Amino acid sequence: MMEWSSLDPTKFELVVRDNSGNKEKRDFLGRLISPTLKIHSVDPCDAFENALSALRLATGDFVFFVADDDWLSIRGLEQLHTFIENNCSDSSIGCFTGDYLVEATEYSYMFRYGAIDANDTHQRISSYLNSNASNFLYYSIVRRSLVETCFQFMDDLPYKFSYHDQLISLIYLTLGRVLKIERVVYGYDLGEWETAEKSLAKDRSIYVAAGLPIEYDRLHHLFCALEGALLLNSNLILDKVGENTAASADLWFQTMFSKFIHHRRELPASNSDADLAIMKFQGKLLAQNSWNYQELLLDFSEILEVADPAGAQRYFKFWSTL
Repeated sequence: MMEWSSLDPTKFELVVRDNSGNKEKRDFLGRLISPTLKIHSVDPCDAFENALSALRLATGDFVFFVADDDWLSIRGLEQLHTFIENNCSDSSIGCFTGDYLVEATEYSYMFRYGAIDANDTHQRISSYLNSNASNFLYYSIVRRSLVETCFQFMDDLPYKFSYHDQLISLIYLTLGRVLKIERVVYGYDLGEWETAEKSLAKDRSIYVAAGLPIEYDRLHHLFCALEGALLLNSNLILDKVGENTAASADLWFQTMFSKFIHHRRELPASNSDADLAIMKFQGKLLAQNSWNYQELLLDFSEILEVADPAGAQRYFKFWSTL
């Protein structure tokens, strides 16, 4: 942060909204003085509320979120700023990014997206999925209007699950091209997502926090498959892109459904009503080779109703009217 605070204040502003409730951290932040920095210490709140409030404090036309423990290349960021200045008048562009340095405890690697700068929407989505749907795109520089669309969508969601950064990335790709520079800009610390075991634990904690039994984690990739397909066929998207995205919806669903098949998220059978319904639903889907998304939405809503009747109603209403 000390290095970021040296950025040119005529080009950058750094908004820090500290919701930790930690006195030592507040004292430390209070000693940082820079015309680039806007520091706000607030009472503890959830991550989405904090990010939304930070966005409201920002004044720029482009927004760049940085996660805990991640870092930015200052030279890369400055080069990217110049690149944006030269290309921002092109309204077909929604995001700008560079290469990513991904770090784990015992290894690191470089990551670069493929043709997410293509004019064709389907090609951008296909290229993203071919990258194993690596969601580093969430950490890119995005037009403020596009971020606001995504935040409104997130705020309206009936549940907030860990894969929803995939849906945000999908909106980015659908509503605009992503231009890239070929140098590292963002350093991503895998942290809690470093191993399959840690990732599962994090995902499952979020289902529990949403008020659902842990067994709903079995449907993790199916939730992502269906919601992405419904999103691509929604008025929210169709009204903005002015083209049929049904083929992209099918590709998204098939890719995520393949993850459901090949990356089974096993849990000990609990014999609860919810688990029995989920297991029966899984067996039914594995026997199918074609799907109707509206019928699947009904099935999902019925499965949710076993554990959370009110949430199931919200879920069906949201996704059937989006």
